[in-house]
Amino acid sequence: MTMKRRNFLKTLGAGTAGIAAFSCKDQEAARRIAAGQSATQDADLTWTKAPCRYCGTGCGVEVGVKDGRIMAVRGDEASPVNRGLLCVKGYHLPAMLYGEDRLTHPMLRNSDGRGFSRISWDEALDLIARKYQEALAEAGPGSVAFYGSGQWGIHDGYAVTKWF
Repeated sequence: MTMKRRNFLKTLGAGTAGIAAFSCKDQEAARRIAAGQSATQDADLTWTKAPCRYCGTGCGVEVGVKDGRIMAVRGDEASPVNRGLLCVKGYHLPAMLYGEDRLTHPMLRNSDGRGFSRISWDEALDLIARKYQEALAEAGPGSVAFYGSGQWGIHDGYAVTKWF
């Protein structure tokens, strides 16, 4: 049996939607997902417009909030930039706030090289400044560089442009 690429992608999409819908504990949410709707009922949410914070494109995002917590995001259909669509990063904006592996305080590698210890923001910034100044004094401006990622948000890029 041969399968054309288009049919493969259709089948893959339907299978993924089905798995997502049936893996939900809330069957009402599963029904809404299967129908291409938000998993959370819009009537329960307060929607606010905001810019996406992942890159400099400026996509419009609508953020659904309930009890002070982000419950859903969607593209702003009125935005001339993205016309209601979001990229994968945009759809996962809440992970910046609620991700399990999100760091909420500075960590310093232990002197034995194993693990990390929590330090204060003042300690972290003082350490960064001291190490930066030491590198400049010992080896000159060519000794300092920054390695970034497409995963950082605008706030990270802003900080780097101020430092370098």
